Amino acid sequence: MNNHQYYLMIQQFTLFSDFFMHAVFSHSREAVQLLARILTGKAELIVVEWGLEVKKGFPFFRNDRYDLFIIDQYGNVYNIEIENTLRALGKRAFHNMCLLGSQGLKPGEEHKDLRENWVVFLTKKDFLNQNEPFYSYEWFNRKWKRILHTKAHIRFVNGEYRGDDAIGKLMHDFHCTNPDDMFYDELREAVSYFKKEPKGVNAMCEIMREFEKESRNKGRAEERKKAKKRMEAIMRKLYAKGMDCPTIAEVTGQTVSKVETFFQKQALNKG
Repeated sequence: MNNHQYYLMIQQFTLFSDFFMHAVFSHSREAVQLLARILTGKAELIVVEWGLEVKKGFPFFRNDRYDLFIIDQYGNVYNIEIENTLRALGKRAFHNMCLLGSQGLKPGEEHKDLRENWVVFLTKKDFLNQNEPFYSYEWFNRKWKRILHTKAHIRFVNGEYRGDDAIGKLMHDFHCTNPDDMFYDELREAVSYFKKEPKGVNAMCEIMREFEKESRNKGRAEERKKAKKRMEAIMRKLYAKGMDCPTIAEVTGQTVSKVETFFQKQALNKG
């Protein structure tokens, strides 16, 4: 694609568009702070550190990448995910919270020093179809109707909500393709940079070009992997019919050395 084609695509992006969202929030601390304040209801929250695509996990276990990772002025930690699907959200939120909580204390700190951990999934569709702005979950004893105070908060924000309040206006802005239609100045300025200003548009075009290149390379790598598997299956069938390695090499167009190495590895794996 050329830059004009990229430009036309950029004009259709919203903040639910994955790498466009990443570019916008990487660029603007003010936009990140606005987002965190509205999604958590903490009007005084100050973003001290933030990052996009932040990797969390432990050796030998599954690692996850957080869309947005934030630390506020009190050391509280926030994971915000922008989601276009509703697949396994409860289990994913629990797993993300476990990762945050397990890394919440430094050596020597007491459990009473544990800071707040927030996992917020901003979903394009209504998570529970109740038309509420958000759905919050806490540890709760059903019999005694008591909340266990863990400082762990899980929240699903309804991207379809359009109430005349802060979240309703934010969700409106997330669906806007034209930044001039946005309510919030912080988002309007950050989005306009990548949609209207030459420097920002060129940066976005370069991001898309790299993404397209990576996708092509990934596609080629996967195709080569499939072709290799097909060839290996053919060689196994020919060998099972009694063909020797030189004949298999001649039939498949491989070198004799490559065929022999393949069957040597097969024998070792079986052993």
